[in-house]
Amino acid sequence: MFTLRFSDDAEATLDRLKGGGKAEQAKLKKVLRTLGRLQMDPRYPGLRSHQYENFPDLPDQKVWDSYVENQTPAAWRVYWMYGPNEKDEQGNEIAVITVLVIGPHL
Repeated sequence: MFTLRFSDDAEATLDRLKGGGKAEQAKLKKVLRTLGRLQMDPRYPGLRSHQYENFPDLPDQKVWDSYVENQTPAAWRVYWMYGPNEKDEQGNEIAVITVLVIGPHL
């Protein structure tokens, strides 16, 4: 299991969806389901996670994207990367996934 950390951009998207109307609430439900699966197993088949090529602002990092929706106009994705990992009070390593962007396919 991974701990999720959110970029400012991803956090702002979640806040906007939480404060939105009916359409945003439906999208939020899909996003939260995706994040839950990502947290449990980034290789979950339904996420269709794959490495993203040439992510803006992070050209030297391995960035992945996972499906929120599929076969939908402007289908949403979650863009993320592994780490950086953290340590708890006992010095045990905590596996982290950093969520960079949540939104329409780039």
